[in-house]
Amino acid sequence: MVRRAVSDTRARIEHLLVAERRYTWWWTLIFVALAARVGWAAWITHAHPSAVTNGDSPGYLGPARALVQTRHFSLSPDDATPMFLRTPGYPALLAVILWVTGSQQAISPIQAALSVLPVLVTVIVARKVIGPTAAMVAGAVVALDPLQFSASGTILTESLATLTLVGIVAVGLVVFAPRTDRVRPRVVAALGTVTAAAIMVRPTMYFFPIVVLVFLAFRFRDRPRRRLLALLLAFAMPIVIVAGGWQVRNHYAVNSWQIAGAGAVTIYCYDAAAVQAKVANNGMAAARRQLGCNPTGWDNLAKACPTWWGCDVPHPLGRGKSFDEMNRRGLHILARNPLETAQVAFKGLGRETLGPGTDTVRRFLHASSSPALTIALFSWTLLLWTLALVGVFVALRSRLRAFWAFDIGIVVYVMAASAGAEADARFRTPIVPLLALLAAVGAQHLVRRVREQRFAGAARP
Repeated sequence: MVRRAVSDTRARIEHLLVAERRYTWWWTLIFVALAARVGWAAWITHAHPSAVTNGDSPGYLGPARALVQTRHFSLSPDDATPMFLRTPGYPALLAVILWVTGSQQAISPIQAALSVLPVLVTVIVARKVIGPTAAMVAGAVVALDPLQFSASGTILTESLATLTLVGIVAVGLVVFAPRTDRVRPRVVAALGTVTAAAIMVRPTMYFFPIVVLVFLAFRFRDRPRRRLLALLLAFAMPIVIVAGGWQVRNHYAVNSWQIAGAGAVTIYCYDAAAVQAKVANNGMAAARRQLGCNPTGWDNLAKACPTWWGCDVPHPLGRGKSFDEMNRRGLHILARNPLETAQVAFKGLGRETLGPGTDTVRRFLHASSSPALTIALFSWTLLLWTLALVGVFVALRSRLRAFWAFDIGIVVYVMAASAGAEADARFRTPIVPLLALLAAVGAQHLVRRVREQRFAGAARP
């Protein structure tokens, strides 16, 4: 029996290798690009350690080290203040790497190696919904994308967030592609589990479950009410347990029900400050000083602290109520100035959508900015969005339009949730595989149209 199982496995592998021969060059291109990621990440983290970090990186590394040494999510091993500014997903991954290797320099190459997974999942999903050749195009786009290259080795959430979003799309395929009577609650629960993981990595995904519930309710509207309710509960349960459990922890640890304090900082010190700057017609720095925001980040309240914060307590960053007040004040400023708020949001959305990402890529390459780099990155961005827009129109007319609508819905949500004064091209990084799927559809459609026109021209007398 063992010999037969081994023989069957060997036969399947041989059959797979034979089937993949026609795509050898595609696979070579993809794996060379991925090997370049890992190799560059391993070199740059030793040669120029600052290239793999930015101002947000210490906010993840400190809690990761604390988790390794103290088994608690605190700001650092030496500061017992409960971690509240960030969600625990990415620090937990860093903690695993630090626990296994004991070296911060191992993070970038290991993270770059993990970035292989979104590429492979993109290819697998694309093969099921588009076709084998178009799937290789989608995989190549993700492997070659400059933002994905930079994020793979940078100590920020974008690389892990990419994996969670691709996971949502992969499970979403099993939920939204089959006939509604064939979808089981356990599959929908898996979608809820991956969504909960995405929230734990990036708190901007906190309201995404509402979007999914709308899609589920519309997709399964023809099912009996009891069945529909079971599916909705199956999706919501993992989110309530994971995200809700973290909120309960925050309530008892820092006396706040927010999923993370970073959202309050973004709303108050970036979005509201940008609105205040427009209203008062002064600079961003002046507006932030007026609001009492710390120009160097919220890991140190010694340089600047709002008068209402309560900085005289032993652990000011553990004051959840102060974060709640920051969130309330920020939302009040935004609601009081809707025109300026809309301007800030749309400008941020524009940067996020069409920004070339020169600073992000240049930093990881440890290179100087140049017009040639900016032009090359902008051309890549424009080509990707153009093909993706063509793909949108084609995909929504296909028999799998429910799945494609879900894919597009994720893109729209992530872009809208990240738009604001702080937004730039880096925030677009996690949705690159989703755009690559749509771009592959668009490219396939355009190639077919060109071939049809050539055949029609050749057939004319």
